[in-house]
Amino acid sequence: MTRAQIALGLAATAALSLSACDKAKPRAPAPPAAAMDTTGPAPAAPGGSPMPALPAWANDYMGKPIATLFPGPPKTCVGNTDNVEQKYGGASPGVQIVGWGWDPAAKAPIARVLLVDITGLVAGVGETGIARPDVNKVKPEITSPTTGWAAYTSRTLGPVDTYGILADGKSVCVLGHLVY
Repeated sequence: MTRAQIALGLAATAALSLSACDKAKPRAPAPPAAAMDTTGPAPAAPGGSPMPALPAWANDYMGKPIATLFPGPPKTCVGNTDNVEQKYGGASPGVQIVGWGWDPAAKAPIARVLLVDITGLVAGVGETGIARPDVNKVKPEITSPTTGWAAYTSRTLGPVDTYGILADGKSVCVLGHLVY
């Protein structure tokens, strides 16, 4: 075999190898499209469990602009909006969104949470008190084990911005943004 033949063979092998690397190849057959979960929790079955009733304090906030309720820039807090945990169907559809929040000035969990839609209106509410030991492991300065919150909205599609109402009751902080 001549050098020219070896070089030609190597070039052909390299070209063939590179042409096969245009994108990752699946290692196992992909599930049928209907079986793939691309939206998080499974959709609520028609006639499924309805969304729980919102707490009475929600009436003071629902449908009102966050900018009117809490004028001025948001304050500082620590937290996150994690995900849609539950979907509800039936006569009262909606979703439960979960996360955690900490008010460093008060050294306490965020007591109440507001979900705000893309128009700036309050579209849901929630409360804290859920155990989140994962938060304490990562952030030892957070001294409460119950920084977790669950909020409810009748919006079955997002996005929403999440705000925590701070201890003074007159200001909010940003806890995150979720598209669902």
